[in-house]
Amino acid sequence: MMSHSMPGRDLSLGPLLLLWPVLALLLYLCAPALPAQADTPGTLKKDLANILSDPELKAAHVGVVVDSLTTGQRIFGYNAEKRFVPASNMKLFTTAAALLVLSPDFRWETRLLMDGPVISGTLHGDIIVEGSGDPTISGYFHDGDVLHVFRQWADKLKERGVRQIAGDLVIDNSAFTGRPYGTGWDMDTTSCFGAPRDAFTFNNNCIQLDITPPARAGEETLFAMEPATDYVRLVRDITSRKDAGVDTVNLEYTTQRTLSVTGSIGPGNRMITRYVAVNHPACFGGFVFRETLEATGITVEGDILCARNCPKTVDVRARREKGAWKIVSVYHSPRLAEIIKVVNKLSNNLYAELLLLATGRAAGATGTGGSAAAALAVLRRAGVDTSSVIMVDGSGLSRHDLVTPDSVARLLTIMAEGPHSRCFIDSLPIMSVDGTLGVRLKGSRAAERIRAKTGTMTHIRGLSGYLTTMKGERLAFSIFSNNHVTTPAVDAATDRIILRLLDYSSPER
Repeated sequence: MMSHSMPGRDLSLGPLLLLWPVLALLLYLCAPALPAQADTPGTLKKDLANILSDPELKAAHVGVVVDSLTTGQRIFGYNAEKRFVPASNMKLFTTAAALLVLSPDFRWETRLLMDGPVISGTLHGDIIVEGSGDPTISGYFHDGDVLHVFRQWADKLKERGVRQIAGDLVIDNSAFTGRPYGTGWDMDTTSCFGAPRDAFTFNNNCIQLDITPPARAGEETLFAMEPATDYVRLVRDITSRKDAGVDTVNLEYTTQRTLSVTGSIGPGNRMITRYVAVNHPACFGGFVFRETLEATGITVEGDILCARNCPKTVDVRARREKGAWKIVSVYHSPRLAEIIKVVNKLSNNLYAELLLLATGRAAGATGTGGSAAAALAVLRRAGVDTSSVIMVDGSGLSRHDLVTPDSVARLLTIMAEGPHSRCFIDSLPIMSVDGTLGVRLKGSRAAERIRAKTGTMTHIRGLSGYLTTMKGERLAFSIFSNNHVTTPAVDAATDRIILRLLDYSSPER
């Protein structure tokens, strides 16, 4: 007879099978905790190499360096010694040298002078604005009031009884030599992105142009400038379409002060804002200063004259030697510690250029080339190997600038360990919080754990700075891509590298 079942066996296994998931959970919870496995350079190298193997990056020139500030070890390098065009990562070298030469407490000084007697409200002489390269005569540090400094100067003149200036308004912009545009700048000269350099700078040497489309077809398009000035004359040829569509606005200077605005806009669309660089920036600042004086009741009978780079120039030294000059007012910029935040967080090119020139001037150098050489000499003395660095300007606008990921990482390490570390690090954008990284990796665990400088031009991308891992290790990193076509792919790879680094932990720790 065949047996159809084994009752004893069934009774013994059934309850155990039912209870097994519970027993397994208890065993897991009661087991002693195993120490977390430390990351290894080999593991990291494999993971980062996998990221860099993206087919979109195959034809690009890519370099990466990651150093641990905690252990002092290099934990990853890829094309570390190869040269790259850095774009705005060059600002790291500019601000580091400025801090070492000028100190965080440095302030620019711009003086207003006058000569001659004041008789019955008339100044029988000239006024001179003595420029020193200060980029902060604008609304940025003055609650948006573009004319703040000029109004203060007007008040100081009134306190001396001046209601009319019989002489000239002279802008002494002789502190810097050289051309207003840098070598290798490839850009639209109407763009505020590459505003011309000058020792007397006002409002970033730009105007803000607001174009408000009509509410309905057939109505007038409205134009507004800030500052409201007659220095720039607008020639408007904007077509108002019947449909909302895509707006197009084209800007072109037909003369040094005549701006042609063409294109088409649809009714009911949002206001369009363009930031437009001016020509002859010292004259622009003097022109708006004269308009401000006239608005407060002080007339200027003479011309606007400059030492250089203006339609009308004058030998300022000779003019100064013949007069008995009195200081009317002195404007002091904010501290350098605050100014470099504009350079690095907002990536302001003009600020960076003027900062490099100020660094060179303090070191006894002249011109952009001399200033760049002086800045690199300062960094070499601090321990940075600059043998692979070619510095043509302070902003990174020039495609002639060259750095290596290694040189950038070494700079970051030295600045992190130096006397101005807090000031330097605080000047960098915070991931997902502010500046040029304000919206990047928003909502991810990278938020607030990274401070880094961006660099962006056509076919150029860079990100270099500091990262704190999830376990508290501090890293310095530099990531570059040149000659790529697909920028989103480069950004995606960079973000993947950053997110991977967050989980790193040195085996030595």
